[in-house]
Amino acid sequence: MKYKISLSEDKTFLRVRVFETINGKMEREFARNAIKIAKEHKIDNFLVDVRGTSNIANSIEHYLLGYEDINKFGLNRNSKIAILADANDLSQNFIETIISNAGYRCRVFSYEDAALKWLETIGINH
Repeated sequence: MKYKISLSEDKTFLRVRVFETINGKMEREFARNAIKIAKEHKIDNFLVDVRGTSNIANSIEHYLLGYEDINKFGLNRNSKIAILADANDLSQNFIETIISNAGYRCRVFSYEDAALKWLETIGINH
């Protein structure tokens, strides 16, 4: 299994747990599936746990995901995407930049409690 998608216990966010190195195809696949499930459950927020993996998608794949794909998949502009990565994993930073520049709220975190707290905050600047 490359990844697992599940609802949080309190049903306020969707958790995507990735188990393998992330390439552009996988990134697009789990984004599409997670957004579909989130829409079915009327959930806007995502915790993408990529600890123990790395992201090898290239800059064009990141750009297409951020500026085209997630819009086509129907991601709500009010959604929050918290990427939970290992502290020394810088491979996730570029996707954070692309998604944020595309007008979505996305942040990389090294600590799960900080990511969860951010997902719980309300407001456009959070």
